[in-house]
Amino acid sequence: MNRLARLPNLITFLNVVFGFAAVASLIRYGATPMGAGRAAWFIIIAALLDAMDGKLARAIGRQSEFGKELDSLSDAVSFGLAPSVLLYTLEFANWSERGDLFGLAGFLLAAMPLTFGCYRLARFNVETAVADKKSAHFAGLPIPAAAGMVASYVLFCLDLLGEVWDKGLLPLTLLASFLMVSRVRFEGMPYFSLRQGSRNLARLTLLVLLLGSILFLQSKALFPAAMIYVGYSLVQHLRRHPTPALDEDEEEWTDHTRY
Repeated sequence: MNRLARLPNLITFLNVVFGFAAVASLIRYGATPMGAGRAAWFIIIAALLDAMDGKLARAIGRQSEFGKELDSLSDAVSFGLAPSVLLYTLEFANWSERGDLFGLAGFLLAAMPLTFGCYRLARFNVETAVADKKSAHFAGLPIPAAAGMVASYVLFCLDLLGEVWDKGLLPLTLLASFLMVSRVRFEGMPYFSLRQGSRNLARLTLLVLLLGSILFLQSKALFPAAMIYVGYSLVQHLRRHPTPALDEDEEEWTDHTRY
C-alpha cells in the first residue's frame, strides 16, 4: 500500500521530466521538425500524466497539500516553461533580426505562456484555499489545455505541411495566454460514471468520441479538437453571461490536494 501511495507523486515527477525533455529537445535540435515535433509530443505526454495523477490520488485516498504544491511546480515547468521555449525557438527568437526592440518584444511574447500560466496556478491555489465548492466548469483555460493548444498546433502543422506555419504562432500565443487568466467558463472533464446525470453522460460521450478520433487520426485530430473546445466554451460563455466560476473547477483536470 505504501508503494501504491507514492505512485501519484511519481507520475507527477514524470510529468516534469517530460516537460524538461521538451526543453532539452529544443536545445539539442533547435527549430527543426525533429526538435519541435519531439518537444510537442513531450508536452502532450506530460498533459496526459497530469490528468492521471490526480484521479489516481483520489481513487486511493492519498491527497494532501504536498501533492498540491508539487503538481503546481510541475505544471509551471511542463505547461509554462516548455511551451514558452517552444514558441521562442520556432518564431520569436527570429524577431531579434529586425532590431533590438523587436527582439525584446519577441522575448516578452514568448514568455506569456509561462508568466500567465504561473498567474493561473497562483490564482487557483489562493482561491482553493478559501473556497470549498466544486463545479463542472473551469474559470479560465487550464494551463495544461493552453499548453496542449500550442503543442497540438505544432504537430498539426508538421503532419499536414511538414513544417510549422509561423504566421499562426502569434495569435495562438495571445489567445492561449489571455484565456488562461480570463474568467471564461470552460467545460470540465466528465465524471467516469453513468450516475451523474444526462449532462455528464453527454460530456462523457463526447470525450469517448474525441479519444476515438485521436486514435484513428492521431495528431491531425488534436488541434481541431482543442479549437472546437475553446470555440464552444467561448460561445456558451457569451450566451450565458454567467457569474465567474471558481478556479477550484480545475480539480476536474488534476487534483492538487494529494500526498
